[in-house]
Amino acid sequence: MTQKARVLLALALSTASLHSHAVTLNPENGHYYLLVDFTDDWRLDWNDAKSHAETLTHNGVSGHLATITNQQEDDFIWQLGGEGRFLGGFNNSTLKEAGEWVHNDWQWVTGEAFSFYNWVEGEPNHWNDGTGQTPANEDYLMYWWSDANLIGRWNDTNASSSWFDGNSIVFTTQGFIVEFSTSNTSPVPLPGAFWLFSSGLLLAGYLRRNPIS
Repeated sequence: MTQKARVLLALALSTASLHSHAVTLNPENGHYYLLVDFTDDWRLDWNDAKSHAETLTHNGVSGHLATITNQQEDDFIWQLGGEGRFLGGFNNSTLKEAGEWVHNDWQWVTGEAFSFYNWVEGEPNHWNDGTGQTPANEDYLMYWWSDANLIGRWNDTNASSSWFDGNSIVFTTQGFIVEFSTSNTSPVPLPGAFWLFSSGLLLAGYLRRNPIS
């Protein structure tokens, strides 16, 4: 079996094990949203979540990781259960010859303008990029977890949304959000530089050996 075939098989097996909520309409913009949960046995990284979202359809409309363009949409998705989930934003960081990281403008997977944002205070901070505590750059967007002391909702994270606590790995996402909109633009290609931490089977094997507490 080729490497590509193994990755596709792993993705198929992992997405078959994910739990999805009911599709919900936002009456303000006419878009539909779907929450997808990870399980203790199956997780996807941001890239696989993006690919999975784009295979889904609702009422004949293709899905994509959710993009947020105004406060009403942000409030709606958050109240739907967005906490701790991947969104469809990314940033292509590049490494200069001197070893300095350059963080470029944030983008939406649909190519829409990244003109609205609601970062947690102090974010995006590319926390510990290039160190032993995080496996890759924080180039992907997620809803952070609620905290009365935090201002804002968005956080930058790495592709698998994980960090290392000693010899243990800690995951910070519980799933992702799919959006269905008749005004969808063409999805942009996957970022050129990404850490494919999970191809389904790889993560499943790791999680069975190292269950999340």
